Amino acid sequence: MKLKHLLFLLTLAAFALPSCASWKQNRWLDAHHENLKRIANSKISAEAKLDALADDYVQFMKEDLKFVDPVKGVKYVKRYHEQNEALMEQILKEANVWQNNLSTLDKISLGLRTTKKPWIKDFIDLTPKFQKKYKQYAFALKLAGNIGKGVFGFAGKSLF
Repeated sequence: MKLKHLLFLLTLAAFALPSCASWKQNRWLDAHHENLKRIANSKISAEAKLDALADDYVQFMKEDLKFVDPVKGVKYVKRYHEQNEALMEQILKEANVWQNNLSTLDKISLGLRTTKKPWIKDFIDLTPKFQKKYKQYAFALKLAGNIGKGVFGFAGKSLF
């Protein structure tokens, strides 16, 4: 009788574990969406919004790189993009307007400040890993490139 209960519990665990991972991923996606919605609708400066966007994106890349199965990773990337594309575009559009109005001296100052941002090291370290993992998926490269363009202010030029 005990063996029967043990088998039942093992079977139940086998079905529950994948759904726990999905639940965790959904929580991550919901948290990103809420964070980006808060950022996009806030009254903070465009520079602060870009910093917050870059920080959220770094967290997203860290989470995504935890996926061993590339198919699950791609699904996560797609869902993140689908859920947050409009919010990211809103933030990047506002940042682009702000950056276009900066003087040359202000742009140099922004470039120097950017090198000291808390997220910059992780962004630089994670982007090539992220792109390598998904080199066959053009949308992931485009997404990383768009974030990089917005963050670094290189309108029309790809960093990647």
